[in-house]
Amino acid sequence: MRSFLTVILCMCLFAAVDVFSQQRTVLIPGPVGETPYKVDDQEDLFGKAYRWFLEGAVVEGQEQLRLIINKAGVTLDPNAYYIVVAHFSDTFAPMGLIHDAEEDHEFLNTRMYGLTENNLYYIFITRNESSDSYISALITEKASPSQENLAAFLSLFIPIIPPANLPEGIEGRDTWVDVRQFTLPEAYRKNSDISIVVKKKIEEEEFLARQVFDNTSRERWSYGIATAITSINDVDIIVGNDGTIIVRPKPQLDLAAFAVVNYHFKPVDTKSKKFETSFHLMTGIRLIDFIEPIVGAGFAFDLGFFDLAIFGGVSVEFANELKDGFQIGDAIDEEVDPFKLKLRPKPRFGLQVKFP
Repeated sequence: MRSFLTVILCMCLFAAVDVFSQQRTVLIPGPVGETPYKVDDQEDLFGKAYRWFLEGAVVEGQEQLRLIINKAGVTLDPNAYYIVVAHFSDTFAPMGLIHDAEEDHEFLNTRMYGLTENNLYYIFITRNESSDSYISALITEKASPSQENLAAFLSLFIPIIPPANLPEGIEGRDTWVDVRQFTLPEAYRKNSDISIVVKKKIEEEEFLARQVFDNTSRERWSYGIATAITSINDVDIIVGNDGTIIVRPKPQLDLAAFAVVNYHFKPVDTKSKKFETSFHLMTGIRLIDFIEPIVGAGFAFDLGFFDLAIFGGVSVEFANELKDGFQIGDAIDEEVDPFKLKLRPKPRFGLQVKFP
């Protein structure tokens, strides 16, 4: 038991060291091609985008920005992330994210799912001919969700605000699209927080836009709490309070709670409170009473308001078996051990929810 606790403490210490030993770097993106690109916006797409954002219709506003980017000759890579700033005025410059690989990705969703060296871009759209903007990113390495939650898991064992007036300078037609590209060091590609600051000039105190983007890769590992029953009703052979060997029936179906680790065949968003639809293997150990490992397989499905996983597997209980020469009812001295270890497999069926 002492060695088991030592392993647990070492794992907690390792997790804590990994979480707090974070690297930080300031990134300045480089220009792409002959940026900024001039767009003859006779359809006033920029003005339309402003009005949609002003009314809170972000989807419609984003579509107008996409049209401007396309007219600038910029082809959006569906697997890349584009941080887009629409500079309607110095007090109203919405910042959002365009990412076509996720069907349900929204403009104001700041979540990224893992980056490569060169698939993060910055696009600044403005009506000012002097389209320069100061852009910097403070990127901070962080642990994956499974690492961040490891200590807590192991402890189980022991809107946009619109301006009041129409901003000046939006009546024109010429629109400039400034496109820049980040180069990410390897340490920040899987899991990092990216703090973006945009100013007209570096010496100005006011921000045009500021946002933190959460870059967290999908993982194959997750934790869960499972409850399971068995189709086998067993008994325990123990030494009773009176010193004799007795038989103690186990609760019918033996409902038990297990702390489990899941391996997903398809990487999932472990930071989400949902499992996502997935098939996975699992292994774990019973939380209370006694040590009882379990292995099995499960499937998670979406119920609309909550995701749940069903599973089936086998647990192995460390039970007592009488040694030769002993029988039920025998009186036992304290120095005598009448039992030998027996491994008792049990089929298990149950439900699992993700931790935490």
